[in-house]
Amino acid sequence: MKKGFRKLIGLGVLALFALVLAACAQVPQTQEVNPPSPTGPVMVEPTEAPEIAPEPTMAPAVVDTATPVPQPTQAAPTVIVEQRIAELEWPARMRLGDSDVVRLSLVPSEEGYQVTTEFPNHETQTQDIPLKRPGGYDLYGVARLDAVGFEISPEEEQTLYLPLGEPVTWRWALYPLRPGQQRLSVSLMLRWTPTGGVDAPVRESLAYSRSLDLRVSSFFGLTRGQTLVSSLFGLLFGGGLSLFGLVSLAWPERSLFRTTPANQRMVVEAQPGLKLTRQEMVLLQMLFHRYARLVLESEFLSGYSGARTFLGVPVKPDGRADASTIVKIGDRDAIRREFENYEAFVKDTLPPVTARIQHMPVSPRGEQRAAMQYTFIGLPGRSPVSLRMALLSDPDPALLFKLFDTFGPNWWMQRKPYTFRLAQEYDILLPAHLVIQPSAGQGVGLDGRTSPAGLNFKPGDLVTLKNFSWTERRGDGKSLSARGGPLPGQPPLRVRWLALANPNGRTGRVISTRRILLNELVAGISLYGMPDPLDRLPDVLAESLSGSQSIIHGDLNLENILVGPGEFVWLIDFAQTREGHPLLDFAHLEAEIIAHVLADQYSSPEAYVEAFRGESIPLLSALHSIAGRCLFNPTDAREYRLAQFAACLGALKHVNLGPHSRSLLYLTAACLGQSL
Repeated sequence: MKKGFRKLIGLGVLALFALVLAACAQVPQTQEVNPPSPTGPVMVEPTEAPEIAPEPTMAPAVVDTATPVPQPTQAAPTVIVEQRIAELEWPARMRLGDSDVVRLSLVPSEEGYQVTTEFPNHETQTQDIPLKRPGGYDLYGVARLDAVGFEISPEEEQTLYLPLGEPVTWRWALYPLRPGQQRLSVSLMLRWTPTGGVDAPVRESLAYSRSLDLRVSSFFGLTRGQTLVSSLFGLLFGGGLSLFGLVSLAWPERSLFRTTPANQRMVVEAQPGLKLTRQEMVLLQMLFHRYARLVLESEFLSGYSGARTFLGVPVKPDGRADASTIVKIGDRDAIRREFENYEAFVKDTLPPVTARIQHMPVSPRGEQRAAMQYTFIGLPGRSPVSLRMALLSDPDPALLFKLFDTFGPNWWMQRKPYTFRLAQEYDILLPAHLVIQPSAGQGVGLDGRTSPAGLNFKPGDLVTLKNFSWTERRGDGKSLSARGGPLPGQPPLRVRWLALANPNGRTGRVISTRRILLNELVAGISLYGMPDPLDRLPDVLAESLSGSQSIIHGDLNLENILVGPGEFVWLIDFAQTREGHPLLDFAHLEAEIIAHVLADQYSSPEAYVEAFRGESIPLLSALHSIAGRCLFNPTDAREYRLAQFAACLGALKHVNLGPHSRSLLYLTAACLGQSL
């Protein structure tokens, strides 16, 4: 008893000492943003080559009476003048330790213009800029952001080609290094580069320049003098709170979810065909409780998790509309995991153009659903589409290369050596190992820490479950996915429990196994004489592989990749984001393209198999080229073929596939199985 009391006193002294140090720390001042001071643009168009002055003439000895022949003259190049609007968006205020984005856009103004603000707390200013386009030149925009007291990414100039009639955007990530008043400068230089063998110099002209006065706020916004004075009070006040602080260590961690009261007066206006449940309506009224209306413009499919994703426009009580935003509603545990993965793997690693989570998720106490909000990146009146819709409209492989060029440098190319058994990474793509129906009786023990490779159960066996440390409600709302603990070199045991009660300690009857599930999915599909790839699956999963590890999306399906105006590509849904085998993302995406894009292009399975073997499908060739850059051994593509094999068989489980799509996936796995 006395020893424990001494420990408690010692902890109290340490806590008091920490409070003294914290109270004496300097805290920077509040910060505001003054409107940018404009500097008029200077437009200098490229000049034509100077005319050559005629040489002095000599008095002729003999007068030639022949009629002079006129020499041809060169027509002056046509100059096109395009009207643009420069749109500058910056944060109204910042806090030390936070990050934000500065955006500069050149938007065509020929067909009307609407000011766009991507973030609710940002300010936007515009200015007309004419772009002169003389013949024989390509026009580029060179933008730069300079500041003292900030870390800016990218630091160097950004040079972008300015296509006629297309919007162009530059973005910078901004990280304040110290508090107080800071100054930023944004400039845009136009650069005319000769083309097609034209012998002329490169021309440049300053088209736009703005300066911003920015104040960075800090904790409580206190000045240095106020901090020193308050530190004296902190000594006294902190001593009184030290005991309370020790007690609070035993309190449970604050919930990740906000429980903001629902605004019952907020009206949700959904497009025809969009149906919302009462629970979904409450979540939207919680997420947008400060607004009077929410206009839901469209819904994206959200893969296979049962979540719903919408594009919406929130409207304030005074009638002003904020920027479009993306809203996701899903299972509470899945939303929590997605937010945590975003904080760990996305927020500080992907470029600023990535869709950002704007707030902590919301969820009513005791409910199983939650909602979160992403920023929307696009132009007014031009909604994004999923990669599936984009490829069905125009199967252009350039979109796949754009995806890799945007996210590859910070994710898939940041690799380290990784030796693993294939099942550790790819078992998660396949159906559960067992399907179990609750039942009465005494069953054989099924320990969640058992290796899946050692299972020997058949339908009808009674089992009693234990040590399944993770459960999640499935999309059908009637069953759970249960997962055991991790084992060295093995994937966790996964079962589908056909009830919502916790399966630990309960008895159930095995009604199906993985092999039975897969056999049912491919029943009646012809392999045209090829061996059944399902017979190879256990050996493939047991194979050890020397590869690499990086941050991966984990669920790179066609609905989690959005395509905006100008073929701008970004990602959503980070519920499965983690460190893993980079080829998993591309193999999973390839299975998606086969099932949802190529199935529409190839009505004949035989024609598809011939094209696949001949490597004459442009979309798949593009993916193979991208995956080749992530191989551990660039000369050995077997690493990717193993990933393709597992991904195609795993994709068979999805309930939204038709028979033809399943047939192409099954045939692809059979072709790959012959080459392994």
